[in-house]
Amino acid sequence: MEERKSSSPIARGGPLAIETRMAELADAREMSVVLARAFEEDPFMSWMFPEPKFRLKLIQAWMRVEVNSAIGMGSGWVSADVGEIIAGTIWAPPGRDLHEGDIFNQLWYLVLGANPDRTSELAEGLSMLGDTHPAEPHFYLNTVGVAPNCKGQGHGGTIIHHTLDIVDKAGHPCYLESSSPRNVPLYERLGFEVTNEINLPNGPTMWGMWRPER
Repeated sequence: MEERKSSSPIARGGPLAIETRMAELADAREMSVVLARAFEEDPFMSWMFPEPKFRLKLIQAWMRVEVNSAIGMGSGWVSADVGEIIAGTIWAPPGRDLHEGDIFNQLWYLVLGANPDRTSELAEGLSMLGDTHPAEPHFYLNTVGVAPNCKGQGHGGTIIHHTLDIVDKAGHPCYLESSSPRNVPLYERLGFEVTNEINLPNGPTMWGMWRPER
């Protein structure tokens, strides 16, 4: 994805304080913490890491792997307010997989370590997500999250609009899976349409959503 920066006047730091930019390796830890806190109560993450006591640390470890992968592909983005990351998004560009190479094994062992008695259930659920992924080349919106203390201020919409603008200029469709029914209408307003429902075993429903190229 092409490097672009933008600023927003909506900020606690004053006019033009919020910058949306491509994530760098130096951002990986902070970005992972922000995304982990944003997803602590997420249905999909709660399905993978059901023990509340350890969930936040496990999600942070999961996010760190995916954040590093996206940064390596040039497809991770952050919004920062006076240098502090308040939102982040993880994408995979067409023809790439965030879990390619040894990355899937890192995540799988993390999940198995937290769920030694649920191997079959977790393998089935993750396979379902992979099997329903579109074959047509597309940008994949894996994750978007906002720091809990900054929610409701439009930061999530800002970073999604910023990256969708880049995707549209590249002339590719997009795909995502929403783990929350409340977010489905939000994505529909951005041009996504529900294409399938994925009912994870003993877990939540995920909504696969497709956005045609613009």
